[in-house]
Amino acid sequence: MIKNIIFDMGGVLIDFDPHKTLRKAFSEEDAVLAQQVLFESGLWNNIDLGTMRFPDIAEQACRHLPARMHAPLRDMLRRWWDVEMPPLPYMEDFVREVRDAGYRTYLCSNTSDEIYDYFDAIPALKLMDGILASCDYGVTKPDARLYEALYARFDLLPQECFFIDDMMRNIEGARKTGMIGHCFADKDVGKLKAAMRACGVRI
Repeated sequence: MIKNIIFDMGGVLIDFDPHKTLRKAFSEEDAVLAQQVLFESGLWNNIDLGTMRFPDIAEQACRHLPARMHAPLRDMLRRWWDVEMPPLPYMEDFVREVRDAGYRTYLCSNTSDEIYDYFDAIPALKLMDGILASCDYGVTKPDARLYEALYARFDLLPQECFFIDDMMRNIEGARKTGMIGHCFADKDVGKLKAAMRACGVRI
């Protein structure tokens, strides 16, 4: 029986679309270059691992980018949390609905320690029974060790958990540890509820 609903953050509780953000900050050509340096190189993963913060990422990235991109890159990263990742308002209502139905709610997110600075700006986080951030463990989804840390920290059984993430590889990683879930990449709450009901969640 499912007793716990586990939420990802970026792409589930808050907007997270690096592709869109990069194209707001740069020309198409420069956006492609920034994508390569920030994300395809693996540099961004250091934020989620807790080994680097945003200013560190900016400095490292600028070493591989032309000078014309330095100022807009730093500006983009300074406003990443404030502007580029707003809460998805309908998800606060959804989390509340889940709690009202009698389920416990937890966060399991690949994220930096800035999450603690912006906690009050993301209403759905206040409805969580517990929060697990990858930066505190030095490992990211879909590595099984992060899911195992979630179960251990909050005394959860994987078979009693339902996981909501916007990346299928993270859902598949969770399944390997015994936790079922649904990929929320399409942001379709109706499909999400149907998937949850099919697994016995009363919502």
